[in-house]
Amino acid sequence: MKTATAVTHISSPEAEEMITSYINNHPQGVLTTLSKLGAPQSSVVNLFDLGQYQHAFMTKKTTRKYTNLQRNNMVSFMTYDPFSQTEVEIEGIAQLVTDEVQNEKIVQVIADDARNGRRHLSPFVSDIHDYALFIIYPSKIHMTTYWQRNDGIEAFHESVEFDLQTKD
Repeated sequence: MKTATAVTHISSPEAEEMITSYINNHPQGVLTTLSKLGAPQSSVVNLFDLGQYQHAFMTKKTTRKYTNLQRNNMVSFMTYDPFSQTEVEIEGIAQLVTDEVQNEKIVQVIADDARNGRRHLSPFVSDIHDYALFIIYPSKIHMTTYWQRNDGIEAFHESVEFDLQTKD
């Protein structure tokens, strides 16, 4: 299992704003984890923006996602908008939040998003102790927008690479 310690590179302000805005406007997507046999297993999650490209999600402690992350915390998150033909993929490490102060701050972000109508959380957490919070520390974020011109299909790509310092 890998543990994240730092994200050391950020992109240009324009790319950062574009990617951050897209993810915040499309927070629901598919999180892929790895089974005990190394097979990909996917489920839908809501991301919550923590700044500096870090996002939190929560899951019940009884899910296969939680079990998979206890063995191997490498993840991929994908969100897609069919109208703009835009997709964003985040690759990285999902780290369980064990610090109570950090946990409370993230729970407050989630509650604020729900209260302000920015996220539809149904059903919302009835007992927080049944859930685990994870933070995704990205190693790569890739954004692609496809469009077609008269001369054929073109695509816009924006990738942000990070030096994610990890240790086993």
